[in-house]
Amino acid sequence: MKKFQPKNIEKFFAISLSYEKADIKTRGRYSFFPEMVEGFTKTINALSNTTIFVLSTCNRTEIYTQTECLEKVVDAFCKQINVVTTEFKKYITVHKGKNAINHFLRVSSGLESQIIGDFEIISQIKTWFKRFKKYKSTNAFLERLINTGIQTSKKIKYTTTLSNGATSMSYAAVHYILKNFTQLSDKKITIIGTGKIGKNTCENLVKHVNDPDITLLNRTISKAEEIAYTFDLKVDNFNNLTKQVNNSDIVIVTTGASEPIITEKNLDVKRPITFIDLSIPSNVCVSLKEHDQVTLLNIDDLSKIVNETFEKRNKEIPKAESIINEMMQEFIIWSENRKYVPIILAFKSDLERIKDHQIKTLKKDQVIISEEQIELSDRLVQKITNKLANYLITNPEKADDTISLFKEMFQLQVSKM
Repeated sequence: MKKFQPKNIEKFFAISLSYEKADIKTRGRYSFFPEMVEGFTKTINALSNTTIFVLSTCNRTEIYTQTECLEKVVDAFCKQINVVTTEFKKYITVHKGKNAINHFLRVSSGLESQIIGDFEIISQIKTWFKRFKKYKSTNAFLERLINTGIQTSKKIKYTTTLSNGATSMSYAAVHYILKNFTQLSDKKITIIGTGKIGKNTCENLVKHVNDPDITLLNRTISKAEEIAYTFDLKVDNFNNLTKQVNNSDIVIVTTGASEPIITEKNLDVKRPITFIDLSIPSNVCVSLKEHDQVTLLNIDDLSKIVNETFEKRNKEIPKAESIINEMMQEFIIWSENRKYVPIILAFKSDLERIKDHQIKTLKKDQVIISEEQIELSDRLVQKITNKLANYLITNPEKADDTISLFKEMFQLQVSKM
């Protein structure tokens, strides 16, 4: 993890490309994939005073970064995903400082999701952050921000009704199926891809359809078999994709391929078939819509349909925004107080040096010192240190003078963070 940098809030940016400015095809063009993380972080880690993580989902691709060279970060990102920077900038919104923090907390809480209140986003944030932390491109500021996002999401979920009803794209797909199909037990349903969205789709279908005829396909068949065993479903080999698709009434695609896995060559239309593509970029070729018997929906289509039924959620938005504001203020206070950490650590270190010296002197004089006495001295060191910390935090207008006085009085060597 990278070291904490001063003036961190003003150097924090959230670069957002989302469904608000970019349609599904455009979002697919600017998607960022897990296998890109290692190469990208090598470039970023070579920049001075820059930390970063990227979030890439079906609704958005966003860059969260602390940096003094934003343009270089954007150029590096565009180079990594092989796009033209000037084109990328047409679709992005750049948030800075407190606005960037607010934006991140809104994203974490599902307020910026296509389906308002979609709390699946927080698990995606945790997964993406973990990928970047592995390659040491994050720092204490970003980690604390992630934790604040998690706590904000939980608080909104459990103290408001924002998440009542459909709360994810996987449920939105099931919501559409339940509304538009009858006698679902007689329909052959194929789910391709058994990641989190695929698994959630299975679970929601099993809950709402009596004895569903569902077949799972996944490149790693063992993952499909594991989910199939849990929900008592069928599994087919991924190599049989074409045959399975053409024998289905409904096909739900939740794969993460960089290009369509179902195209014209896979389709032999002999009866009505509905494709629900929950992938970004699209994993079902859009040209299939041209067939009279084919219905093709993507996540943009689903979100429009489902959000029409969720007007009640809008009443909960002010409550959620109030929680976000509260959590944001807590985070800002924490961040601003971090600037006192170097002097506090230096002061504590000096106290511990004095304590250790006195203990050694007493032992040389053959004074017996118990473990309880040593523990008591440690507590005293911490209490005195806490006194300084509390004073600096509660008297920020006197902080600079106090720090100068302590440096001079104790001859402290204060390291930079």
